[in-house]
Parts: sequence; C-alpha cells; structure tokens
Amino acid sequence: MMNQHLPQDADVLLASHDKRIALIRQYANEANPADFEAKWLSVLCACANWFSTMPLQPAQHAEPGGAFRATVETAYFAMRLSGGQKFAADQPSERRRRLEPQYLYALFLAACCTWLDEPCRHFHFVREDTGEQWMPAAHGAFHAWLDGNPYRVIRLEAALPVERMRSALLARSILGADALSWLEGPVLSELFGAINPAPMPTGFEAQLHKIVRQAVAAVRDYEQKARRAVFAPDTTVPPSADQMAAAVNLASPVASATALVPASVHEPVPPAPSAAAAAAALFQPPAADPAPLPGAANAPVAPAAPASEPVPAPNAPAAPAIDAASLGRPRREAPDPFAALLGGSRMMSEFFRALAQDVTAGKVKVLWAEKGLVLPKKMVGNYGIASDTLIENLRKLSLLYALQGTDLILHERIGTLILPRPNTPA
Repeated sequence: MMNQHLPQDADVLLASHDKRIALIRQYANEANPADFEAKWLSVLCACANWFSTMPLQPAQHAEPGGAFRATVETAYFAMRLSGGQKFAADQPSERRRRLEPQYLYALFLAACCTWLDEPCRHFHFVREDTGEQWMPAAHGAFHAWLDGNPYRVIRLEAALPVERMRSALLARSILGADALSWLEGPVLSELFGAINPAPMPTGFEAQLHKIVRQAVAAVRDYEQKARRAVFAPDTTVPPSADQMAAAVNLASPVASATALVPASVHEPVPPAPSAAAAAAALFQPPAADPAPLPGAANAPVAPAAPASEPVPAPNAPAAPAIDAASLGRPRREAPDPFAALLGGSRMMSEFFRALAQDVTAGKVKVLWAEKGLVLPKKMVGNYGIASDTLIENLRKLSLLYALQGTDLILHERIGTLILPRPNTPA
C-alpha cells in the first residue's frame, strides 16, 4: 500500500501541538524561558525534524505526522505520571536533591526517544524525485533528507522485530552531546535503559523505565479508544457575522426585560457528565474556564405588555435575577468522602468517585469477599488510569489487602465507600 505525503517544517509541527507543549513547560518548571528552549524544546524540535510527517503505525497514529504526535503525547504523559515519584530515594539527601532534576529531564528524553525506530518497523519511505529509500543510520533526520520533496509510504507485509539497541543508537544521534551533558553517569545509565520499545520489561525494571512504559500504555489506550469511537457529524450551521452583531445589539433591551421575569422561572441545568468520562478527563490537558455569558443573554424575554397596561414604577422592587451558573454549584462543592482517606490525591479521588457512581448505577459489578471488596483489574483502564499506577498508590496508602489473580482486593475502609457490605446498613 502506498500513499504520498508532503513534509512540514519543525515549527509547523510544534505549533500544531502547542497546548501539550505548554503543559510540558509547566512540568519542566524552568524559571528561565531560554533554559526551557535550550534543554527541552530543542529536543522536541529535533524529533520533529527526525519524523517530519511520517505516520507511526498502520493501526495507531496512522495519519501524516502521527509519529511526532505520539512523541509529544508520550512525553506529556510521562511528565504527568512523574508527579509524586521519588527518584534516587536510596541516595543521601544532598545528592538526591541534585539528581532529582536530572532524573526528571532523563524521563523526558526517554519518552521522546521511545518511538524513534517504530515507523521503520512498519513502513518504507521513498522520495518521489529520486526513488531512493530512507535509511536512518545513513541519511539522518528524515526532514533534512527529504529537502522539501514529497515522498511515498510503503507498508511492509509484516512488522520487523523490536530492536532496543537500534532505538538507543538513534536516540544518541537525536539527543547529541548537549542534552546528555546535563546528566551524570547513573542517570545516563537509567536513561538508555528506559529507551526500550518492548511492551513488557525483562528482568529488573528501573523506576525511569516503568514510568515511560506506563506513559506508552496510556498513549496506546487513548488512541485505541479514540479510533473506536464514532461521532455523528454536527450539521448545525454557524451564525454569520451579521447575526452575531444583531444579537449583541439586542442584548440591552433583553436586559431591561429581566425585571418582568417571575421569580419561579428557573434555567435548565445541563446534565452531569458520566463517571468514567470524568475520571478519564484527568489525563487530558486542563482547559481554561469559559467566560461567563452576560446575564442578559441567558434571561428569557418577557412578552411585551399591552399599551393599556401601566408601566411599573422605577422604584418598584424587581424580581431577583437568576444566576444560572450557581444552580449546579452545591452539587459540585459537596464534600468528597474519598479525599481524606486518599491523602488529597485528586487522581485517586476522581477514580474512586467515578467507580462508586457506576457501581451505584449498576454499570460495574463488584463483590464483597471475606477479606475485602473484590475489584476486577481489567476494568481499571476504562477510567483512564493504569492498573500498575492504581496498585502502587493503593499500597502506599495501605488500602490494598491483596492481589488475587486478575482481581484486586480492597481494604474495607475504601470498599465500604464504594459499596456497603450486605450486613451493614447503607
């Protein structure tokens, strides 16, 4: 199968993922913007030049530019999963303070280099003008080799095996001496050990590789869910500029009519999102709160009074305006029963709150055993959290009683909040 693609400059690719990169900038926590551009953004720019617009796999990130999108998403998820992790915990305090920023940077580098060899396992890339095939070890960065010429993507009959050493060598050519000069010997060793495209570890797994592997699993999981989802096209015609201007001009007469609205009129409250969607939203980039619409635009327009009807006096008491934004606030500000038990972890609180809602609604089946509440491990991924991450957090909080096959047995303290025991009052 062959498809023709056109290359894009690194600046264009970076601009298409500016929101994710802004989140990576926050996790990098560099005080000087020039330091972020020199240490972090330069690596992403090198990855953009390396991949250009090539796809990643036939079944995942298959669109033009999919390989670079997978790189940015993996780096973002790795930085997000690094929260609360303690690197170099076995070192003295002074040395740990010096190594922790290096481990965070090494985590970013490993996440950026994980997919370097993946497109070559599934495709051949051929320049249209010369008919020459791209060889990474000989030609270097794909974008520089293309030199602006279109290219064809030829899918292989079978994917080539994973080569960990080849990915590490490509990472050495991508990172260069500048990025690696920030890291000391132990951190460098763990960095190249974490650049491992294999889905499962063999033998001992360092903490750096574990986080990268969890980030890769999160990227794959979200991509598969996105490809399975089917949405009906939105056929609503957007309003024209003249209609928008007319709506703004009508705002002041509508505002004057709010005094005639009866106090019993209520705005409809939008339905709450599903529990699983709320939990999965933890791994999405945070969006700014939308600006509140003027009260006049939301207030219903009262019918015009007949000419014979007396006009209300200016000093007549007007009916209080209804704040539609505050109607759903008491429900959102309700105390969270999981917050105190989970140590203030927002990710864990959202997960268990969503799970409890689905259990109450009958969407998820959990059972009480003698030792605790039995939770199937396979349903954890539906809430946007890896099972390894959940198990690790539960162990830290002493809320995991045991692991039994493919089931998690939760301690009674957390289990009763999800589903009361049959012999205890609800």
